[in-house]
Amino acid sequence: MRTDVHFHLLPGLDDGPAELGESVELARAAAAEGTRAIVATPHVRHDYVTDVSILPSLVREVQRELDSSGVGITVECGGELGADMVGVLNQDELETIAVGPRGRRWLLLETPFGGIDRQFHDAAEELRDRGFAVVLAHPERCVTLFEHDSLGLRRELARGALLQVNGGSIAGVHGPGPEEAALRLISSGLVAAIASDAHSAERLPMLENAYLAMLDNDIHPARAAHVTDCAPSRLLRAGIPAHKPVPAAA
Repeated sequence: MRTDVHFHLLPGLDDGPAELGESVELARAAAAEGTRAIVATPHVRHDYVTDVSILPSLVREVQRELDSSGVGITVECGGELGADMVGVLNQDELETIAVGPRGRRWLLLETPFGGIDRQFHDAAEELRDRGFAVVLAHPERCVTLFEHDSLGLRRELARGALLQVNGGSIAGVHGPGPEEAALRLISSGLVAAIASDAHSAERLPMLENAYLAMLDNDIHPARAAHVTDCAPSRLLRAGIPAHKPVPAAA
């Protein structure tokens, strides 16, 4: 079962679908390429969602609409958490957007496009202190990722963070920089999961395209299948320990 752990599916909240019908069509596109479970991850940050209590009911509404429309996808509640909101949300609110079973819950933390800075490190550390593992969303789109010997990235990896790379980056949608960075991270064995980060008809889910692009770039088929299919499903089903060590070198 293919699982997509980063997907802007909920309507009317952020820069994803504007209304419920668009959500259904976006999910239908995901189902057509084999996805059977989606973690709905609206932007949880000061310019979008600040009240996460509204999310579970909206997930249920979308699920009912998918079921009635014959779209065979299960939707789970999550969020793409901005570093600016970590200190604002209480423990129950963080639990609302966390993923995985009890004792192995993790949060998707949005990597800043401009660079991994002190605020980001502090936010990630606070999440770990509060009992959550951290998955970094789309680090390949961070323009300074490999500067200073990848110091910011290596620090997070050494503290147990896992990396989620966007399928669109691998497929070249975001330009040559993110594409090269994504393939470099995957080749180095540092990527825990590929997800779509789908938003709309203009940013469709591209997990199958990403898988084929990895093969075209000499990523071993077993590794490509693992990060696209096996690992995301395991993240949803089994979660991860809050302090799991991973290789620190990029």
